[in-house]
Amino acid sequence: MFFFDIDNPNPEEIKKWMKINNLNIEKSSEILGLSKRQFSRFLSGETKAKRVHSLAMQMVWLINENKREFDKKIVKKEVKRISIPIK
Repeated sequence: MFFFDIDNPNPEEIKKWMKINNLNIEKSSEILGLSKRQFSRFLSGETKAKRVHSLAMQMVWLINENKREFDKKIVKKEVKRISIPIK
């Protein structure tokens, strides 16, 4: 999920980001290192999110996407496991 304007993500994009990543206000603010009040301001449009916030949100999305793909591979058993005997 990439923002249309990286320097100024709009509240609807932030809400979409939260939905895609299955986050609520409390968890989102914790992940981004913001207070719940400040994050709520981003959602309401009272305060605009900065570039650093949108980049952090994109990183969270990328990490979650990679985790989902990895989990799918484990389910399909595409990941090789190596066992090392311990003597």
